[in-house]
Amino acid sequence: MARKQMVAVGVDLGGTTFGVAIVGPNGELLAQQSYDTPRASGEPQALYAIAAAVGGTMEQAVVTPDQLLGVGVGIPGPVDPDAGTIRQAPGMHELDGVNAVEVIGQELSAALDRPVTVRIANDAYCHTLAELRYGAGRDVENLVMLTLGTGVGGGVALANKVRRGPRQILGEVGHIIVEPDGPVCGCGNHGCLEAIVGRDGMVEQAVRLLEHGVPSVLSERGGRYHELLTPRVIAEAAAGGDGVALEVMNTSGHYIGVALCSCIVLTDPDLIVLGGGIANAGDVLFEPIRRTVHHRSMISGFDTSRIVPSELGGDAGVLGAAALILDEIAD
Repeated sequence: MARKQMVAVGVDLGGTTFGVAIVGPNGELLAQQSYDTPRASGEPQALYAIAAAVGGTMEQAVVTPDQLLGVGVGIPGPVDPDAGTIRQAPGMHELDGVNAVEVIGQELSAALDRPVTVRIANDAYCHTLAELRYGAGRDVENLVMLTLGTGVGGGVALANKVRRGPRQILGEVGHIIVEPDGPVCGCGNHGCLEAIVGRDGMVEQAVRLLEHGVPSVLSERGGRYHELLTPRVIAEAAAGGDGVALEVMNTSGHYIGVALCSCIVLTDPDLIVLGGGIANAGDVLFEPIRRTVHHRSMISGFDTSRIVPSELGGDAGVLGAAALILDEIAD
């Protein structure tokens, strides 16, 4: 790496681990490290650890303080990016209400002996920005992104910018109601997409079928009390032709497709990108999604071949976080 190449640092915070990446001005992933996320009741230890890890990763990559444009951080929960505060961090409530920009900025500025720009955003926002700038959406200006994992996140890009709205909820696709009398969601509502196709929702679909005595390889793979069932296990069984697993994937794909029909008529995207662990299921999930959109979004004429998997995979979080800085510099 050229010593004087300017770089941004992207951080993808998770409840168990967090990633730190050194990113070049055109989105080049120059160096990357993963660290354990520390926990301490009442103390934002994770933010102190991020500051220390950024400095350590820069040192390992032979990046000097004068090369650093800034640090972007993706947070798994709602944030106020203008104020720099974390509104809520599910599973990390010691971070609720903390001004992450101030904490990380002060720690890094002291360590590097210079002011450091820090920006934060919701992690799904970062994933969307990464795919728009460097991934599947780099040749379009308007896209919808879904991140399918423990929950269902999302983002909307219009006119080449990711949009969130005045209350930071634009693009919260996981909370589109697809079944008004459906299961209770973590947000307190009934029938949100996340409640049906998030990790727990998919597992619950499979458990209901198994408890009705439907034969399936999931009876063995899922453990005596279904404790080993995960979306990945279900997707693998579906790829092998298991009937229960295929029904779960078909149902999940249907509801994702229903939500996307609403997204299409509201945002008129050029492209829809699906990321996150569950999206790795491949055709067993994408086929029912595309089939549902084809049959239920006729007014739009949307080309269902434009529903595609993420190109960046697990790197989207850190790349999108770094892009918070790089976009600001470009503007």
